Amino acid sequence: MPHSESPTPVVRSNAPRSARTLTVAAFLVLGVAVVSVRAAVVDNTTNAQSPLRTRAADAPRAEGAVNRVVANAPTPAVAVSRVEAKQGAASPSPVMASPTSPTSPTAAPNIAVSTAVNTAGNTAATAAPSVIARPTAGTLAGATRAAGTPESAPERAPVPPGFQRAPLDWRTVVSHPGVTFGVEEITDASAGSSALSGARSLRTHSNIELTLDMDSLVGWRGLTIYAQHKTKTGRNGSGEAAFVQNFSNIDADDFRAMGEVWVEQRVLQDRVSLKAGRIDFNSAFAGTDNGGAFLNASMGFSPTIVAAPTFPLPTWGVEATVSPWSRFNVGVGVFDGLGGAPAPVGGRSRFQIVQANQQWALGPSQLAGRVGVGGWRHTGLFSAIDADPDADPSMSGTNGWYATLDQTLWQGGSRSGDADNHASVAAFAQFGSSSPTVQAIHAHRGGGLTLSGLLAARPSDLIGIGVTHASWGTGRETIGELFYQLPVTSHLSLVADVQRVRRLDGPGLRAYGNVVTMRTVLSF
Repeated sequence: MPHSESPTPVVRSNAPRSARTLTVAAFLVLGVAVVSVRAAVVDNTTNAQSPLRTRAADAPRAEGAVNRVVANAPTPAVAVSRVEAKQGAASPSPVMASPTSPTSPTAAPNIAVSTAVNTAGNTAATAAPSVIARPTAGTLAGATRAAGTPESAPERAPVPPGFQRAPLDWRTVVSHPGVTFGVEEITDASAGSSALSGARSLRTHSNIELTLDMDSLVGWRGLTIYAQHKTKTGRNGSGEAAFVQNFSNIDADDFRAMGEVWVEQRVLQDRVSLKAGRIDFNSAFAGTDNGGAFLNASMGFSPTIVAAPTFPLPTWGVEATVSPWSRFNVGVGVFDGLGGAPAPVGGRSRFQIVQANQQWALGPSQLAGRVGVGGWRHTGLFSAIDADPDADPSMSGTNGWYATLDQTLWQGGSRSGDADNHASVAAFAQFGSSSPTVQAIHAHRGGGLTLSGLLAARPSDLIGIGVTHASWGTGRETIGELFYQLPVTSHLSLVADVQRVRRLDGPGLRAYGNVVTMRTVLSF
């Protein structure tokens, strides 16, 4: 490609239908196996811990319906004649927030299902709500006294001969704190000025995810299983307007496929983490903490990282993270690189990356900061900078380095005694460089500021302003961005975003313009 031409972002194609089918089938089998193992554990501990059985002859006879709630039992509850709420906990997870530990007096109990017992001895389990409030042990004790039962659980009757365990209640499994479902749908509507009229587009990105905390489910400490399915529909505005740095981080060709599917094991008091599966490298590498709310894709990670295994579709690989001491860690990742670049003859296409992170807290306010420095290499085939753009890639391998910086600059005091209601100002900076011999972005730098909670009545509102600059050969592109994020409810957020583009692509080739985007984020 001549120097005057700009690099074209690589969008990987969908996986074959058979591979997607096998992945979905494997995930479903894994989910069934997990639930079956959990049921077996519950069944094996029945005699000593929790009598999960239903017998009309054993039901207490009373003039009216009686609700029984037994607190502090160690196993989860299912639809049974006796309903028990237990204290449960999950080990810390980097993906989802975990409940408090079992040693904490405020550990969150599992869902309790009430069973009404009538005078005929029949039982009927009430429907489990989809959102469960997690009471403390004290509130459970209060509920027990209010129901007219003793504060301590009565002696359990011996197991009668021929009893049968009640069927597994799937509502209880879904509501278990070790099982977390997430649904998110992002819709972007964009329009550009005359020079960028191709940016006009409407697109939607949907994400469904499931997290299984195996410590809480089956007692396997430090093990987490995660899976997601992603769908993108609508026009690729950044591609149509020939942006080198996508002005929307959900822009891609349409696809429907499994996203990340991985297993993570944490050991040695969570100082060592091992992850394997389909992984988005940007979840652990090259990201910025304070730049994640911006819409421009370059704010997420440096565009100098060529053919990286990230959105729209991750690839198979392994990651390892080691934290030898507090606030310092080193991560290493090796991924399949075929999705980004073909393999050389007799070789393999792999993406390899390493990053070190150091965190700190400054001053009496403990202002959080972090710096990350990393290097990467891709062993696939790429086109040389002076090669014919229509020719097959022939240059083997490319590499580069990057650095990220995050720092909270100011944090106000809490308002009205609410620790989450305070104003803050945070900043981030990015630097990236890659080999100038291939057709790709060779240098990148960017940065920005975010201001949150400036109004006491709107503590979750966020304002961001930033700039990103990329260069290649004889071309360069600079984009400034300003956005306002407005949370409407706990499930709905609106983002108004405007970006100013200035592009020089060889002598006499210039483009200036604005792009406005309205984003809607719906999440559960």
